[in-house]
Amino acid sequence: MNRTGIDIKTGFGYAFIHFSMEVLCFFFLYRIFDGGEWWWSIALVYDTVAFAGQVPVGAFCEKHPRFRPGVCGALMLMIGAAAGFAAPRTFIAIIGFIVLCVGNALLHISGALVTLHASEGRLSESGIFVGGGAFGVITGRLLGSGTAPVWIPFVLMAAALAAVICIDMTGSTGSRKEPCMHDIAADRPAQIIILILAGVIAVRSYIGNGIPMQWKKTTFESIMLFVVMGTGKMAGGVLADLFGARLIGVSSCVLAIPFLLLGNNLMWVSLVGILLFSMTMAIALGGIVSVLRYNPGIAFGITTLALFLGTLPVFFIPMPKGIIMNVILALLSLLSAFGIFYTVTEGKKLLKKH
Repeated sequence: MNRTGIDIKTGFGYAFIHFSMEVLCFFFLYRIFDGGEWWWSIALVYDTVAFAGQVPVGAFCEKHPRFRPGVCGALMLMIGAAAGFAAPRTFIAIIGFIVLCVGNALLHISGALVTLHASEGRLSESGIFVGGGAFGVITGRLLGSGTAPVWIPFVLMAAALAAVICIDMTGSTGSRKEPCMHDIAADRPAQIIILILAGVIAVRSYIGNGIPMQWKKTTFESIMLFVVMGTGKMAGGVLADLFGARLIGVSSCVLAIPFLLLGNNLMWVSLVGILLFSMTMAIALGGIVSVLRYNPGIAFGITTLALFLGTLPVFFIPMPKGIIMNVILALLSLLSAFGIFYTVTEGKKLLKKH
């Protein structure tokens, strides 16, 4: 833990683990399936198992506190990917793909349980953990769609497995039998808080697919997009701990709107909006955990289920374009700001300023 109070080892340790996991998953997807006739079906199955599947995985891990989802998940990721690479475009590759998806869900839940229990009520650690995935997604895409050797993601994943074991062995991650210490939920019924904050996450997931970005044409611009998304998720948790969850959540939603709408052809303007737009994830997670303190695995699973539900329409209904999408983006962003204002308090400022 550093002078600010953030558990650096746990937060950035699991950010690296998350990064490595996404590198392997997206390397696998783009190397094995990209361009195939079943691409969209594969993407839908991946999101269904790896994201929506985190609710039952979280519940299972809470019911069996001795089970180590991190180690199991990392091993399943490597076994599933190895099977797919050994027999690409066969039934074995499909089985390996499902194993990989389940491993992804397990490792996500491990990261959630560890960072939420170790954080002592802070949002920083879980925000840093979640943000690490964006860097892995773009890295895996670029490596998988290119000619990079297959051993690269496996070496990263082996290092991630070692990191999981080291973090588990330190004992600083807290007991899963103890409640989390998060306390930023407003005095509302728990069901209302969960429903509204899950809606905020789903809205962010949906409109994220419709942000006007005609500027995104080169590899460098795609990299910048994912770097800013990951940085925004990390920054959201840290800033919420410094200045208050409600202030950061509401202001980031509102301030993002003009940058997103005016940045269609201006990369740096758009990226400011995306940075702000990405800050709400840790805050929404913290609000849900605040009313599910004994069930952080289920709480995290609800957030990833909401991400899945927000993306689901994109698989079947074309995104609106032009002025219609701009109006939808602005209205849904304002609704998200109100949702955070209604369900989240400032909470205690849990980081020291220097």
